[in-house]
Amino acid sequence: MTSTSSDALASIDCPRQDTRSVQRSTIVKHVAIILYDGFSLLDAGTLAEALHVANELQSKSSNHSVRYHVNLISTRGGAVSCSSSMMVWTERFSTRDFDRLDTLFIPSGSGVTRACVDDNLIDLLRLVSARGASVTAIGNGHMALSAAGVARCDWPSMKHDIRLRSSSASAAEHDRDQALMSSLALVKMDLGTDVAARVADRLGSEGGRTLASAFEEMDAETLADKARASARWLVQNCAKPISVGDAARTSSMSERNFLRLFKREIGVTPSKYLLGARLDLTCKLLANSDLPVDKIARRAGLSNGERLSKLFRKELSMSPTEFRTRSRRKS
Repeated sequence: MTSTSSDALASIDCPRQDTRSVQRSTIVKHVAIILYDGFSLLDAGTLAEALHVANELQSKSSNHSVRYHVNLISTRGGAVSCSSSMMVWTERFSTRDFDRLDTLFIPSGSGVTRACVDDNLIDLLRLVSARGASVTAIGNGHMALSAAGVARCDWPSMKHDIRLRSSSASAAEHDRDQALMSSLALVKMDLGTDVAARVADRLGSEGGRTLASAFEEMDAETLADKARASARWLVQNCAKPISVGDAARTSSMSERNFLRLFKREIGVTPSKYLLGARLDLTCKLLANSDLPVDKIARRAGLSNGERLSKLFRKELSMSPTEFRTRSRRKS
């Protein structure tokens, strides 16, 4: 029998916030979950519940907080039937809603194939993406994004496969984990790993591991990737007048945290690594060109020939000219 409840998700939707009553230090982020006939109620509920818990866990005395305002939307508004035939009430997404939307999720569901040929849904996905909101899908919801030609937003912590359950787990259980991990990645980006892990611990997992520990492991892998990406960036840009602060900003980290992470993952400080990259570039230019030492120094980001000469004597116990002579003698 079909349920006609219009408030099926009332217990998991985030409380509505009047932005005028929010503290000055609080940022309100608007998140929408777009529903279609045959969507997964488990996915939508998991996404909304995780963000609701994130709202609850934030201290009122905190200097920085993000309040999530979650709306269930559809192209026509009104009641939408989920895959278990329960009716869920949605709001119609209008043009005036586009500019304030930060994130859009599309859940998986048995009705996704029909959703892929729904012109109104496809147009809405394209418009949301064009306005700059982050769009991501859970499970087979990515089919709708593909039909709309919209690039899926993979949060950093979603780049690794989620394997919280046994191989015998149902697709619905896997999608539930994916929905939770997607919301946790959003919380981590806005509020940090600690809050995200607390949300994971609150919601728990039926698997052998807790979601919190799995999330922390994935976060550690992501940080290692970030350090390696920063190292590549330093090499690629070593000829430019860059600083460690520039590298930290490209990684969206404070300089202090960046220094700690880089030293832990790469083994040397960013400054030492950058100097090594510049020295390597200098050696290549000395060996393969007839450019004057002073010009090579500027091309390698080392200011002038005097600084380059001091570096060579300190690191290689010879002058740049002696290095050039020896390298050509060997070739």
